[in-house]
Amino acid sequence: MTELTITQEYLLLAVNDRGRFSPLNPQQPICLVAAALLELEGAGCVLFSGERVGLAGPLPAALRCLKPLYDFIDRPRPAPLAMVLRDFAPDGPKQEELAEAVGESLHDAKLASPQRSLAGRVFYLPAAGEAGRRLERLLVHLCGESGPTPREAALAVLLCQSGVVAQKAGAAAAAKAESALAAMLATGSDAAWAAHAAQDMADRVNAVLSH
Repeated sequence: MTELTITQEYLLLAVNDRGRFSPLNPQQPICLVAAALLELEGAGCVLFSGERVGLAGPLPAALRCLKPLYDFIDRPRPAPLAMVLRDFAPDGPKQEELAEAVGESLHDAKLASPQRSLAGRVFYLPAAGEAGRRLERLLVHLCGESGPTPREAALAVLLCQSGVVAQKAGAAAAAKAESALAAMLATGSDAAWAAHAAQDMADRVNAVLSH
């Protein structure tokens, strides 16, 4: 199974069979941006300073699908996070650009196919059965004896936060996943650290957008 970044796998699992986020759940696109910021920060590409964010290093090839967000942050001095999130919010002009860039990278990996809407926007449909297999594997690892990897733990936090697990696997599976995450967070492991980082980033994004 092709290894993906957190943002790539989040998009693959979160979109519906038309390649779109649920219009009734703004947390789904919000968590896409949280995933992207989390990976940019983790790779040393961006640095947060209070309520501002600026570039801290070059964009690695593995994260080139995050270039729309990276380029927007590329300014002479750190930009207010509120300004960045305003454009990458669910209804912001840059949200679609980020989703398309991540979707295109999935297409390049032969894991999704493009579909153009009447308005000209491009959506990417996951390959048949791909999202289901990946979500099942993630839940098995999350609830299994060996536990998830740090990447899987961070991904699971964002999928639970955005309601994707409940939507795709049902309420019982979501409750089990959340219970496993809660138990893991108390362990102090690398996976727990990654899960805390993902939750902190999602909370940071939501706090800015709620003002």
